[in-house]
Formats: sequence, C-alpha cells, structure tokens
Amino acid sequence: MKKIEAINVLNKGYRITPVVDKKPILPFASVECDKKWVLRNWKPNYDIAIVCGGDDWFAVDFDNKDVYEKLAPLVVGGHIEQSKRGYHAYFKQPDEPLTQKIGLVHDVDIKASKNNYVVIHSELPELDDLPDAGDELLAFIENTEPEHKQTMSSDGEINFLHQPLFDVIKDGWGEVGTHDDTIKDYIWLLLMTGISPETVLHMVLLADAMTPTSTYKKEELAKKVDYAWQKWSS
Repeated sequence: MKKIEAINVLNKGYRITPVVDKKPILPFASVECDKKWVLRNWKPNYDIAIVCGGDDWFAVDFDNKDVYEKLAPLVVGGHIEQSKRGYHAYFKQPDEPLTQKIGLVHDVDIKASKNNYVVIHSELPELDDLPDAGDELLAFIENTEPEHKQTMSSDGEINFLHQPLFDVIKDGWGEVGTHDDTIKDYIWLLLMTGISPETVLHMVLLADAMTPTSTYKKEELAKKVDYAWQKWSS
C-alpha cells in the first residue's frame, strides 16, 4: 500500500524520499526517487517524505499543539495535517520564495530549503493546488528574528557564522565560551546538506577531538545531534 501511496504523491508533482523513523534511506539532496525506483525498491516499512525544491512549497512546522493553537490564525487556509508532535501547515511558495528559518519562534520552524524534507501524515493536494500563504503569515515570517540566529548569503542560502564552520575539523570549536553555539550551528549546517545523522555525529566527534579545551562526552554530543535531527526531520 505504501508503494501505491508513494506513486500517488509523485503523480501530484512532489519530489519524495523514503524514510524510516524519520531518517532518510537515500542522500535525498542529490538522488531523486522516481517512479521506477519506487516500483523496484520501496519497502512496506518506508514512510513518505516530500522534498522541498526551495521554490515550490514551504511548510510551517509546529512541534507542539499549544503553540499551534496560539498561532493557528496565521495559517488559516493552509493545508493542515497533524503530525506526531504537532501540526504541519503547507503552502505554495510566494513569488519571492521564503528561505528556511529553524527556530522562528519556540517550537516553530519554516521548512523551505532545497536540502530539507517533511514526513507526511495525510493525503496532500496536487502541488499546483497548494494554497497561497496569507499576508499576515508572510509578514510574521519576514519580520520575526529566528531564535536560532542565521545569516543569508547573496544567493539566498543560509549560512551559520561563528567561525568558518568546516574549519572546525582541523581547528576545533574555537574559543572557550563559544563551543556550544558553534557545535549547534555546525550540526545544522551538516543536516542542511543532506548528511545522515550518523555521519553528522562522526564529523562532530572529529571536530571535538581537535578541541583541547572541550569537556564534552560522546553521549552529550550524540544527544545534541539527535535533538537537532528530531527538529530537522519532524
């Protein structure tokens, strides 16, 4: 049945990728899951995630029901589905596409990156039939400073800036007092590129080993990666 559902979602115009426990089976940012792949390889335990192209759709991801109740007037008219922890509200991207904002406010993320996906829990409309976002929602997203601070490059991609983040592999986490923020930003950057959480943890451990002043245990770093992964993939 899941194989038929996956084909139906593809027929509606969405890109999809298979996940198990919210974890991707394929490197979704670079490998497209087409009908032939689904027919040959889709397994009954796979869940369906839709992959954002960056300029086609976006989702407001509410990680708890109380926050959704407070902000529900902003997403009236969207395609709303209940997730395991909260709600997803899907919309068509506006003429000037939104960029992703993780931690827009507490327990609310804007999923709008070409390197992200959302696990679906209900039947979706045709991609072209997704509703437009209202002016109030767009203004709220535009004018709210994310709780997880981000900066934008000239081409609209998200950068995280505490230090050149890929340099942490050789230089470590930097000055004492900045470690925690740098680790969080590094994890998010890696997840945005479609890297699996297992590989993210491996890279985090490599950087930590290059930090003489680090006091983190492997279990603490694993929890940071797991928490970010749950936020990213919900």
